[in-house]
Amino acid sequence: MNRERERATRRSFLRAVAGGAAGAAFLGRLPFVRLVEDAWAQSMGATLPLRFVTMYHPHGIAAELWAMQATDTETNFDLTYANCSLQPFDDAATYGKSWKSQVLVIEGIDHLSNANGHDSAGTILTGSRIDSSAGKPGNASLDQVLAVDNKLGAATPLTSISLGVGDDSTKSGTTLSYGPGGAPLPKIIDPAQTFTTLFGGLAPAGDPAAAAALARQRKLGKSVLDFCNKDIARLRARLAPLEQQKLDQHTSALADLGKQLDGLAMGASCNVPPAPDATGFPKLKAYNGGEPYFDAITNAHIDLLAQAFACDVTRFATLFMADLSYMGNPLGLPADNHGAVAHTYNGSAVGTDGQPVGNGDAATWTPLAKFNRYAYSKVARLMQKLDAAGVLGSTLIYATSDMGNPARHSTRNVPTVLAGGVNGKFRMGRRLKMAADCPASNLWCGPSDATFQATTNSHLLVSIANAFGVPLTTFGTQPDPKLTTGPLPGLV
Repeated sequence: MNRERERATRRSFLRAVAGGAAGAAFLGRLPFVRLVEDAWAQSMGATLPLRFVTMYHPHGIAAELWAMQATDTETNFDLTYANCSLQPFDDAATYGKSWKSQVLVIEGIDHLSNANGHDSAGTILTGSRIDSSAGKPGNASLDQVLAVDNKLGAATPLTSISLGVGDDSTKSGTTLSYGPGGAPLPKIIDPAQTFTTLFGGLAPAGDPAAAAALARQRKLGKSVLDFCNKDIARLRARLAPLEQQKLDQHTSALADLGKQLDGLAMGASCNVPPAPDATGFPKLKAYNGGEPYFDAITNAHIDLLAQAFACDVTRFATLFMADLSYMGNPLGLPADNHGAVAHTYNGSAVGTDGQPVGNGDAATWTPLAKFNRYAYSKVARLMQKLDAAGVLGSTLIYATSDMGNPARHSTRNVPTVLAGGVNGKFRMGRRLKMAADCPASNLWCGPSDATFQATTNSHLLVSIANAFGVPLTTFGTQPDPKLTTGPLPGLV
C-alpha cells in the first residue's frame, strides 16, 4: 500500500473517531472472525454464558389491559383475555409456542425520574435522575457496567451493541446505553450497518478465498489501528479531563475493533444470516419518511441480534423501538400515536398510579393496549428466534417503557417484563406486584414525604447485576440511598 493511500485511510478513520461515530458507524467495517463453541457446550451439558438485551417501547401502558386480573395469582394468570396487551407471550399459533412459562411480569416499578416522562428513557438502565443542565444521567448504564467495567463482554468480538429505530440522536429520551459519567453512546438505526457491525468480518468455514481476503484486511486494519492508538495517546495528554472522558469513549470502541481483528475462524455451528434487503427500508428516520418502514427495521434488528447472540458475536445489546405514527399503519391506529393514542388515554384507578381519580374511559384503553401488544410481539419474536438458536435459556430480556400512565407522563408503575431463562437465576412464569409507593392513608404522597417508599428500577438493576455474578448492592443516583440499595424482592 503506498503512503498516500495509507494516509488517506488513516484520515478517514480519524474523521470517524472525531465525529463521535467510532462506537457505531465504524464498528464492523474492519473484519473479525470467531470460533463459536456454544453448540459443543450445550451438547456437553455446560452452562452457557449469560446474555442481556434491553428493549424499550414508547408510550407507557394501558394498565387495565396489562395488570393482573382479579382472578389471577402469581403463577396462574391469563394473558389471552380480550385486548390483553401481553397476548403475544401466550400465542403459540403465531410464535411457535407459548412463552408464558418464560416471562416474569412485574407491576409497580417506579423509575423515579425527575425528567418529563418522555425524556426518562435515560433512567431505565442507569437508575439515575437526569442532570437537567447536562441532559444526561449521572452514571453508566447497567449494560456497560456489566460488559465493560466488569469485562463480561471481553470474550466476544463486540463488547456490546446499541440499536434504535427511527432516531439516532443521543438525548436522554432516546438512548438506553451510557458510558462513564452518563456519557450517551450512539445507536445504529440502519439494519445494513447493524449487519456489517455484527457479521461483516465473519468468514464462513470452508471458504479459503474469504479467509484470505479477511487476513489481508486484518493486516491493513491493524496498521491503521496501531497508528490511531498512538495518535490518541499523544492527544489525550493535551486534553482537559472532560475532553479526556469523551476521548475514552472512542478508545473503548477501538478496543472492540482490536478484538475483532484478533478473532478466530467461525465454527460450523454459527450461520451468518443474509444481509438485510435495503429496499425494504429506503428511509430510516422519523419525520423524514421513515415511519412506514419502522416495522421492517425493527424485525431486521431483532433477527440480526438473535443470530449475533447465537454466534457469540456479542452478549450485551439494547434496542430502542419506535411507534408507528403514520397514516395507514398496520395497527389501524391514528397517524399520531403520541397525541391521539397515548395522550388521550384516560385511566382508571388501576392506570393512574393508584391515585383515586375515577373510573377512566374504557374506550381510550384499547388503542393504547393495541400498541402495547405490538411492542410485546417484538419481544416474542426475539424469544422465538433465540429459542430456535438454542440460547433463550441463557438470555435475559428486559422489556420496558419510560413511563406508566402516558397521559400523566408518570414514571410510576412502569411496565416491566423480564423474559428468557437467565440460566435459572430468576423464577420465570410468574406475575409479581410490588407494594404501592404510598400507603392507603396518604395516596398522594411524593418522594419528599416520609411515607413514600417506591420500588425503584434501581433494585431491579441490582438484581440483574447479581444474576450476572456481579455483587453490587446499590445502583443509580437518587436523593435517598434506600431507593437505590438492595435487590428487588421475589425474583429468585
